[in-house]
Amino acid sequence: MPKLSVLDLAMFALETRERPINIGPLVVLAPPAGAPADFAGKLLARMLKRPVGAPFNLCLRQPLLGLPRLEEVEVDPRTHVHRLSLDPPGTLAQLFELVCELHETLIERSRPPWEFYLIEGLANGRLALYGKVHHGIIDGRSFVQAASNWLATSARDRSVHALWEGVPQAQRTERAPASLGDRARQAAEQAAGAAGSALALARMLARQGAGAMGVGIDDAMVLPYRGVPPVLTGPDSHKRVFAYCTLPLARLKALSRDTGATINDLLLTTLDLGVEAYLRAQGETLEQPLVAAIPVALSKASGGNQIAVLQCPLGTPGERGTERLAEIQGQTARIKAAVREDSSDTVMLYTSLVHGLPAALRKVGVDHTLTVSNFIFSNPYGFAEKRYLMGAEIELALPISTVTPGQMLNVTAVTLAGDLQLGFLGIPAAVPRIGRLAAATVTAFEKLAAALTRSTSPRAKRKRRTPPKQRG
Repeated sequence: MPKLSVLDLAMFALETRERPINIGPLVVLAPPAGAPADFAGKLLARMLKRPVGAPFNLCLRQPLLGLPRLEEVEVDPRTHVHRLSLDPPGTLAQLFELVCELHETLIERSRPPWEFYLIEGLANGRLALYGKVHHGIIDGRSFVQAASNWLATSARDRSVHALWEGVPQAQRTERAPASLGDRARQAAEQAAGAAGSALALARMLARQGAGAMGVGIDDAMVLPYRGVPPVLTGPDSHKRVFAYCTLPLARLKALSRDTGATINDLLLTTLDLGVEAYLRAQGETLEQPLVAAIPVALSKASGGNQIAVLQCPLGTPGERGTERLAEIQGQTARIKAAVREDSSDTVMLYTSLVHGLPAALRKVGVDHTLTVSNFIFSNPYGFAEKRYLMGAEIELALPISTVTPGQMLNVTAVTLAGDLQLGFLGIPAAVPRIGRLAAATVTAFEKLAAALTRSTSPRAKRKRRTPPKQRG
């Protein structure tokens, strides 16, 4: 059976009503010209004929001995799929409100933890498809892969697949059921591995502490919970709000090529500037750098979610975008060094403890919990070309992610052809008028792009190379 990583287990164990750990895509599509009147019904009927594959056929089981595990079960997709409608002509704002209401509820765990919705009623005959899955059985990259297998690359391809067909699994050898002795031995091996990771974790935290005291460890990450400015905060709630914006991918790639910065560093700088502008418009002033939590893929981790989520201080408030980009590049380099320095299991254990402690405190009734970061940012790739479903063009493929304890805002990027779409999911009291944050992000990118273009222009390069004239 598929193995749960320590991070997977934490996602199941620490989930609460206020903090459901669901992720999923929201797809908006336009039926092709000449589509039948009940295009939605025909599309849904054809999807329901598709088989259910991993991880959509996995159910959480708690054995008498050992840790929880995932077990393959037979699934009838009709019991997980729902058809809804907005009052036509529905708007995107109304769609986002409905999806947030669906997204913020816990998923039933007695069966495979996923749901799928077809939503009609959008203006001009458009449809929305929204799926949510418990994050404990699938990571962001796998979700993008499942969606990529679902959506066609040509309008002429009228074959229909379903999101719940999942991700193709490597060929597995059938094994006999484990005996009681086997399960006991596996539990002992898991305990030994956890002890080794705990020792490595202690060394990792010691490095961070030494770095915080300036004891010559330049590549040490910041200590958790320290230096997070008290912004984007508010009372805990199960309620969610969503907005999005798009940035031109070609321009981002050109800036990356000209500056040597990664696209993620450019996006973090854009968000740094955008959040500061959003806060300033609300009368709030930043006195210390924002802190972002960044998922990092791990190549040698075991289990479903093969990621670490590490804290990254951003740029100095008030500085220009070019200077902030340089600061952020330095901070992300420290994160990459930390991932290289420690084993995947150690860094995953670190992630589970740092992000799990605020949730654990909530579970025992502590109202004022630790702040992990001001927001979490991830970029799990996307679609390099336009996508279609039964001939209908996909106009939006937006990420609806999760807001974990210790933060109030999630920003996730997914590409669709020439657009990089940023989805903003927040808790209303902490991120009021979230659409203004999305708009501020677009403005921040335009300003950053203009500044970087000036700084990398041939004239600017010649000016930097020319020595100053001597006076006298």
